[in-house]
Amino acid sequence: MARLSSKKLNELKEVNLLTNDEISKLTGIPLFTVENLFSGRNLYPTMWMLVALMELFSCDMKDFFEYEEDEFNSYDSFSSQFPEIITNLF
Repeated sequence: MARLSSKKLNELKEVNLLTNDEISKLTGIPLFTVENLFSGRNLYPTMWMLVALMELFSCDMKDFFEYEEDEFNSYDSFSSQFPEIITNLF
Protein backbone atom coordinates (compact mmCIF):
# COMPACT_ATOMS: atom_id res chain seq x y z
CA MET A 1 0.00 0.00 0.00
CA ALA A 2 1.29 3.46 -0.86
CA ARG A 3 1.05 6.45 1.44
CA LEU A 4 2.06 10.06 1.03
CA SER A 5 5.51 10.68 2.52
CA SER A 6 6.20 14.00 4.23
CA LYS A 7 9.86 12.93 4.36
CA LYS A 8 10.05 12.65 0.57
CA LEU A 9 8.14 15.91 0.11
CA ASN A 10 10.54 17.71 2.43
CA GLU A 11 13.55 16.27 0.61
CA LEU A 12 12.18 17.71 -2.64
CA LYS A 13 11.56 21.05 -0.92
CA GLU A 14 15.13 21.18 0.43
CA VAL A 15 16.75 20.15 -2.86
CA ASN A 16 14.82 22.89 -4.64
CA LEU A 17 15.53 25.46 -1.88
CA LEU A 18 11.86 26.37 -1.47
CA THR A 19 9.80 27.44 1.52
CA ASN A 20 6.21 26.42 2.19
CA ASP A 21 5.14 29.96 1.28
CA GLU A 22 6.94 29.79 -2.07
CA ILE A 23 5.45 26.36 -2.80
CA SER A 24 2.00 27.74 -2.05
CA LYS A 25 2.46 30.72 -4.36
CA LEU A 26 3.98 28.67 -7.19
CA THR A 27 1.37 25.89 -7.11
CA GLY A 28 -1.79 27.68 -6.00
CA ILE A 29 -2.17 25.27 -3.09
CA PRO A 30 -3.27 27.18 0.03
CA LEU A 31 -0.42 27.72 2.51
CA PHE A 32 -2.31 25.93 5.29
CA THR A 33 -2.66 22.86 3.05
CA VAL A 34 1.01 22.97 2.02
CA GLU A 35 2.00 23.10 5.68
CA ASN A 36 -0.22 20.11 6.41
CA LEU A 37 1.12 18.11 3.45
CA PHE A 38 4.76 18.72 4.33
CA SER A 39 4.24 18.03 8.04
CA GLY A 40 2.42 14.75 7.46
CA ARG A 41 -0.95 15.94 8.79
CA ASN A 42 -2.65 15.65 5.39
CA LEU A 43 -2.14 12.26 3.78
CA TYR A 44 -4.85 12.63 1.13
CA PRO A 45 -4.12 15.49 -1.27
CA THR A 46 -6.36 16.03 -4.25
CA MET A 47 -5.18 15.07 -7.72
CA TRP A 48 -4.75 18.68 -8.83
CA MET A 49 -2.43 19.28 -5.86
CA LEU A 50 -0.29 16.28 -6.77
CA VAL A 51 -0.12 17.44 -10.38
CA ALA A 52 0.88 20.96 -9.29
CA LEU A 53 3.63 19.53 -7.08
CA MET A 54 4.84 17.23 -9.87
CA GLU A 55 5.11 20.20 -12.21
CA LEU A 56 6.87 22.32 -9.60
CA PHE A 57 9.43 19.66 -8.69
CA SER A 58 9.67 18.13 -12.20
CA CYS A 59 9.14 14.65 -10.84
CA ASP A 60 6.74 11.70 -10.98
CA MET A 61 3.88 11.12 -8.59
CA LYS A 62 5.62 8.00 -7.28
CA ASP A 63 8.30 10.29 -5.82
CA PHE A 64 5.80 11.53 -3.20
CA PHE A 65 4.91 8.14 -1.77
CA GLU A 66 6.35 5.42 0.44
CA TYR A 67 5.48 1.87 -0.46
CA GLU A 68 4.98 -0.97 2.00
CA GLU A 69 6.14 -4.41 1.04
CA ASP A 70 3.58 -7.12 1.44
CA GLU A 71 3.49 -10.72 0.45
CA PHE A 72 1.45 -10.04 -2.69
CA ASN A 73 3.30 -6.87 -3.73
CA SER A 74 4.62 -8.27 -6.99
CA TYR A 75 3.62 -10.86 -9.53
CA ASP A 76 6.74 -12.92 -8.76
CA SER A 77 5.90 -13.01 -5.08
CA PHE A 78 2.32 -14.05 -5.76
CA SER A 79 3.17 -16.61 -8.42
CA SER A 80 5.77 -18.25 -6.20
CA GLN A 81 3.15 -18.70 -3.47
CA PHE A 82 0.32 -19.74 -5.80
CA PRO A 83 0.79 -23.55 -5.47
CA GLU A 84 0.79 -23.31 -1.67
CA ILE A 85 -2.31 -21.08 -1.71
CA ILE A 86 -4.21 -23.54 -3.93
CA THR A 87 -3.12 -26.51 -1.79
CA ASN A 88 -4.37 -24.79 1.36
CA LEU A 89 -7.77 -24.22 -0.19
CA PHE A 90 -8.54 -27.92 -0.46
